[in-house]
Amino acid sequence: MLQVKEQSARVALIGDIVESRRTGDRQALHDIVAAVLARTNAEHAVVDPAVITLGDEFQGVYATLGDALTAAFRIRAGLRPHDVRFGLGRGDIQTLDSERGIHDGPAYWAARDAIVEAARLAGKAALRTTRTVYLSPEDAPALVVAVNAALTALDHILGSLSPVSWRILGGRLEGLTQQDIAAREGITPSAVSQRVRSDGIGVAMETMRMLGELP
Repeated sequence: MLQVKEQSARVALIGDIVESRRTGDRQALHDIVAAVLARTNAEHAVVDPAVITLGDEFQGVYATLGDALTAAFRIRAGLRPHDVRFGLGRGDIQTLDSERGIHDGPAYWAARDAIVEAARLAGKAALRTTRTVYLSPEDAPALVVAVNAALTALDHILGSLSPVSWRILGGRLEGLTQQDIAAREGITPSAVSQRVRSDGIGVAMETMRMLGELP
């Protein structure tokens, strides 16, 4: 029998791989997602660890919006070159089955609506880089608008990065120095520094840092 446990308002994160059906080796993709989620769960604050729930979809529960967004940023970078879409929602959460990680409640309903909205917005030419949306009946509407404005701008920067710049961003998020990244990429540290400035990597990292401090 499923057990229902009430929790205080948390932030639910739902993610899925964009156009995953075009991936040839589905098992390999599943293994990559599982590994990235495990690493993110181990390195960042989480209430209920992010786990694969169905196909290429995954979900997790976080104490704050900042924690959930930080996890989303790390997961997105870790899964490159696969593209990822995220929906986040704040509210009460019911744990229906703790062993299998089955949850329900307003936070998940909001997160589900958010990921649907992210897909809808990405269907518009001007907003095609949109990958992350936050919805919350718990927060002031103005706050939700401000968060989504920042996420839209951040998604635009991330959606414009070249594969090399994505790897540089991923390395910086992992805590690697520019010298480490340069050696890995076979370029000079000054070339890494130039990309951080010119490609918006520095702006993206600072935006992620600020969003990561949200309650």
